[in-house]
Amino acid sequence: MKRFNIFFNSYIKYYFYGIIVLLIVFIFTYSSFVLGLIIGTLGSLINTFTFEYYLEKAKEKDNIHISTGNVWRYLIVILSCCIWYFYKDQINIIGVVIGLMISYVLIVFKPFIHKK
Repeated sequence: MKRFNIFFNSYIKYYFYGIIVLLIVFIFTYSSFVLGLIIGTLGSLINTFTFEYYLEKAKEKDNIHISTGNVWRYLIVILSCCIWYFYKDQINIIGVVIGLMISYVLIVFKPFIHKK
């Protein structure tokens, strides 16, 4: 549970703040781009959680299998793109892609963010 609290304090709350802001903007604008951003950001939230979960498991001493959850992250991206595909008229793919890229930016820049 400690790992989840650390993860919640560092990432999830910012994702939730961003999603709430995007929802408020969507309510006023009904923009397909913003709806795509919401879907992409939700996928990004799940991707970031998956990466952090597998990273913490890989750090354990008795664990000989190291994984970062790539298959699960790919499945989330495919699911997000399938949602776009079935609702092309209401969702903008550029928004979905930008939203999904948030998690990959965090994964790349995490060592610089948490530099001690």
